[in-house]
Amino acid sequence: MDKNQFENLALKEKVYLILEQGKAVSTRQFLFYQITLYGFSDYFAEIWYIPATNKIDKVELITLDEILQLYQNDFDISSLLN
Repeated sequence: MDKNQFENLALKEKVYLILEQGKAVSTRQFLFYQITLYGFSDYFAEIWYIPATNKIDKVELITLDEILQLYQNDFDISSLLN
């Protein structure tokens, strides 16, 4: 499934696919959201979860540049630079 097909799915279908076939990579907090980054197929997606209401608000595809910016403290790439 390519990115465009994924984007056109309903929220429940996106969540199901990610949880069944994706791999959790990292988690971050933003405001009242718990955001989990998943590697899925040949792209990455975030699930935006609100713990207070036990609801998933949205699923967003995320680029590698965004991952490096948002999750920079979670990955140690110093060994790759030597």
